[in-house]
Amino acid sequence: MNRLALALCFLSLTALGQPPSEGEAASEDSGESTCPEGFNTDEGDLSDSTVLGAMQVEVDGRGLAPTGLELHGLQRLTDPQVRKLVGAPPADTSRPLTATEVQTLLHRLARTGVFARVEPRVRVSEQGPAVLDVTLEENPTVTSVVVEGLQDLQPQELWGSLFETSSRSDPDDDDDDDVTTLRIRTRDGSLKVVSPCPPPHPPRPWLARREGGAFRPGIMLGGLDAALDRVLKTLRENDGYLLATVSATLSPEGQLTLTVDEGHLEAVEVRGVDEAMATRVQEALGLRPGDVFLRSDARRAMKRMESRLPFLRAVDSEDLDEERTGVRIVEERGTDGTRTYRTQEESRRKSRRRERVDFEVGWARMFNIESDVASDGLTLEGKRLIVHVRPRPPDLDVDLLPVHTQVTGFAPGFKASLRIFDSRDRVHTTLEGAFFIPLRLGGQRIPGDPEGTRRQRHVNLLGGAKVQLPSLGIEELGAQVHDFIDTLDRWRLGDFDSYFYSFLINRPDRDYFRREGFTAFATWRWAKSWLAGVEVRGDTLGSLQSFTPPLSLFRSDDPPFPNAPVNEGRFRSAVVRLEYSSAAERGTRVGSLFRTPETALFERHDNWKREPLLRGFVTLEVGEGPGAGGMDTRFWKLVGDVAMDLPMKWDTGLNLRLRAATGHDLPLQKQEALGGWSALRGFGFKEFRGGDSSVLASAEYRWDCLGVFADLGSVHAASAWSDAKLSLGTSLHLGDAVRFEAAWRIDERARLAPEARLLFNRTF
Repeated sequence: MNRLALALCFLSLTALGQPPSEGEAASEDSGESTCPEGFNTDEGDLSDSTVLGAMQVEVDGRGLAPTGLELHGLQRLTDPQVRKLVGAPPADTSRPLTATEVQTLLHRLARTGVFARVEPRVRVSEQGPAVLDVTLEENPTVTSVVVEGLQDLQPQELWGSLFETSSRSDPDDDDDDDVTTLRIRTRDGSLKVVSPCPPPHPPRPWLARREGGAFRPGIMLGGLDAALDRVLKTLRENDGYLLATVSATLSPEGQLTLTVDEGHLEAVEVRGVDEAMATRVQEALGLRPGDVFLRSDARRAMKRMESRLPFLRAVDSEDLDEERTGVRIVEERGTDGTRTYRTQEESRRKSRRRERVDFEVGWARMFNIESDVASDGLTLEGKRLIVHVRPRPPDLDVDLLPVHTQVTGFAPGFKASLRIFDSRDRVHTTLEGAFFIPLRLGGQRIPGDPEGTRRQRHVNLLGGAKVQLPSLGIEELGAQVHDFIDTLDRWRLGDFDSYFYSFLINRPDRDYFRREGFTAFATWRWAKSWLAGVEVRGDTLGSLQSFTPPLSLFRSDDPPFPNAPVNEGRFRSAVVRLEYSSAAERGTRVGSLFRTPETALFERHDNWKREPLLRGFVTLEVGEGPGAGGMDTRFWKLVGDVAMDLPMKWDTGLNLRLRAATGHDLPLQKQEALGGWSALRGFGFKEFRGGDSSVLASAEYRWDCLGVFADLGSVHAASAWSDAKLSLGTSLHLGDAVRFEAAWRIDERARLAPEARLLFNRTF
């Protein structure tokens, strides 16, 4: 005996032992079907079941119950198929229908998705019984589909929206998977099939669908207008074709011709500036009449405009009191049975203006993270794009300087920049400054030198001003004065990385010195990607010593990280430079308050386009200052640094770098050294120092989040080049800038344990 039969016998015996409840005998033989709870309702569509009461039919105050159900208007479907779908009694049944049964059947008919209209009426004759007469109009039957008009998209990208399968028609459902109600008669313990419940979904063979890569003809579930509305919503809201329209023609034979217009701009209009400036805005946007209009293209265009014309900004969308429009699909029927569908724009009420205050505190600049969110400033009037811009107000940037070094300990401070824009793009002015204060924490000091301790705890100050003259191609013309602790090792390790590892493990991987004086500079940018500059420097330098004990979270018991001495005294020099960056955009900021001959003035840009990028610079510094013997000596130094990104595909590519430097009679602080992060990884910090020349080559290949790299370098010192030093490593990328690197030196001192760092900045 199988388990099902055994279970049924057990249920029958249990039922025999139970006395019948009151009214149970009367209901046992009722013909009304009982289906699982929730079977007759669809999720999200319960309003009619909670509001609509049971239908009552009365004639002269006498209630009537329909004794039959007749279905009219069916074309593709048959009467038995529809009755089975909704659980209606067979046509030859004369049992009266209760009001609840009538209501349930009508709800099921409306919710199947295969009928466009369900019109019930009760037909009552003078002597005969009442009959429920339901006229049905099936949704259109589609026998073939042709998609026309696409340019960017492919037809298969729209199939999912056109033939969207709702929960009512699950492809995994079996066509014959009916729900059956079993009833046990308590009087005699017999088991009886009372009434099969209708299938919860229309059978898939009835429906038009995409199956096995091919179109299958059938009824359009939910109607063709709803399907076209889904296609339009997908194009506009999901894919971003904000001007897309959809039209269609359905022949009497069921041939559907779907025409999609992805939406082309008719014009681009700029508001908020004069005509001459509007022309420049249009050129910066790069959007042309006749182009297919994509939301993503528009946002990139606005970001490009704000980058090239930084003295203008897009008007926030909340400040635009525009008339918004909606769209819907309109159906028209011809006398020959042809149906046509088109997109109709509809005006909606104006959006309410909302007062909004944005307050943002971020660490983006510290981690070299740039926000890619641009203001909207865009509205559409028909197929005309309206760009709303206005002059940018003064821009104040304030950033935290969490300085931590071996010669200052913890020295928090701030850097601020006030940029004043000229709405006519004649002269833009920038005022900038910074300060940081070494704090006396943990008893840090220079042993036996209280005066030196006080001197290194002085406030560090920088301040300057510069102007930009776009008409002359002058990107920077200005000067700064300073009295602060500086380093020439910014090309090795980013600021935050150095501060972080100084605090964490007492390994800042930088040398520092005191610098007091001024710098005057001029930078000429004659093309988008090229600039040339000159600087005049006059500084007094002083050596610094590491504090004892180290102020670090770990390794605080280790000796202080050594800080190399410098040639002290008055230095005067001139620096000329030439730079190139293929990623630079016209209008992007150039220069830094902490400028050195070893680093570029162009900011490093993330390669979001995933295109080949080339960047590099050459600087030549000629100067005079105290030499090894204390007498003033002339020196010169030439530095070249070139890097290239070669993407293969998304997040996969090759990065190459070549840095070379040479000089003559270099003071201690300008001598070449290799070793440490970004400067021969895997080796100790400046393990090979004291040179007048050096060469460093790096290569890294990245597969998605994983990468491998190799560094090769040599230093020229004491009239001879050192043996070429090689290091190998691997990296785990957690974004465009953040990465974890492990490196091994490949020489006679190689060991199994690597040098490892989690780095937040890229310096090349």
